[in-house]
Amino acid sequence: MNIFSATQIDKLGFALDVTSYKNKIIAENIANVDTPFYKAKKLDFNEVMKNAFDNGKKLPLYVTNPKHLMGKNDLISPASFVKYQNNMSVRNDGNDVNLEYEMSEMASNGILFNMLSQITGYEFTRLKSAIQGR
Repeated sequence: MNIFSATQIDKLGFALDVTSYKNKIIAENIANVDTPFYKAKKLDFNEVMKNAFDNGKKLPLYVTNPKHLMGKNDLISPASFVKYQNNMSVRNDGNDVNLEYEMSEMASNGILFNMLSQITGYEFTRLKSAIQGR
């Protein structure tokens, strides 16, 4: 039995990975705000977490190159849930990035990341206390 799988640490670690990946997607959208014909992307944190942990449903790991390592088979890749934002208005240059929307998404994603980091730290503190017998 893996001591880390007995706790919520593995799930919290995955959630931190998802928020980190979502931040990357948002940063790409912001970086391409002036790129003609760029289509904004999005990643729904709740959808990824639900598919990762509900009903034991597991999806294959997303790989883009046959030389990639397969990693842990029990987790999914957030990259497979990235979609285009189809509900944004498109400017004359074909770009549909809304800078205010992306900044608010980045702020809320940052708050979620900080909350998950604090909970993970608390779980490690509990684990340390259990090991030390306090």
